Amino acid sequence: MRFSLPDIVFWPLAIGVSGALIWGAMQYRPTGQDAIVTDDAFIMEGAALDQLIPGPGTRTLFDPAASGGPVARVTATASMEAAGHLSAGIGAAIPAEFEAAVVGRDIEVRLDVRSADPDLTHIHIGYFVVGDADTGWRRMAVDSVFRTLTLRHHIPAGTPLNGIDWVGLWPDEEGAARPVLVRRIEVRILPEDAPE
Repeated sequence: MRFSLPDIVFWPLAIGVSGALIWGAMQYRPTGQDAIVTDDAFIMEGAALDQLIPGPGTRTLFDPAASGGPVARVTATASMEAAGHLSAGIGAAIPAEFEAAVVGRDIEVRLDVRSADPDLTHIHIGYFVVGDADTGWRRMAVDSVFRTLTLRHHIPAGTPLNGIDWVGLWPDEEGAARPVLVRRIEVRILPEDAPE
C-alpha cells in the first residue's frame, strides 16, 4: 500500500517548506558578529565590518584575512556628483537604542581608514539622521597609512527617531572604483562637559 498526499495538501506544504528553507538560508550570517553597542559607544570592527551596507553607486567587500586584521574594502563606482544625493554611500546602520541615546548630545565619529590606491587622496564621511540634523558629507584627506578620521557633531534635542541613523562613507568622489580599506568605525557620545 502506497500513501500519497492529496494535491490540495501536498502543494501548499511543498511551497511552505521551500519558502522556509529559503528564508533560513537568507538568515545565515557566517561571521555571526554584531557591532558593539554600549551606553555611550557604537563600535564596528573585525567581523562586524561584514555588515556594512553599500548604497547605490558603491560596493563593499569584507576581507577577514587582510594583513593587519580584518578590513572592509569599499569602492564607489559612481561619482558623488552623479549619485551622492541619491545615495547614503556605504554605511553602518546605527541601532535604535543608540540612535535614541544621541539625541540632544554631542557625538564624535571616528573611522580608521586608508587608501589602497595612491591616486586617491580624499574621501567623504558623515553621520546621517532624519531631517536636517545630520552632518552632511565632510571631505577628509586619506593616504596609504591607516589614519583615524574624526568629526564632531551635535544632534539637536527633538530629532525624530525612526531607526535609520547611519554613519556614511563615500570612498571615491570621482567614482573610479579606487578602494579604501576600513578597519574600524566608532561613534562616541561625548560627556556633557567635553571641550569643543
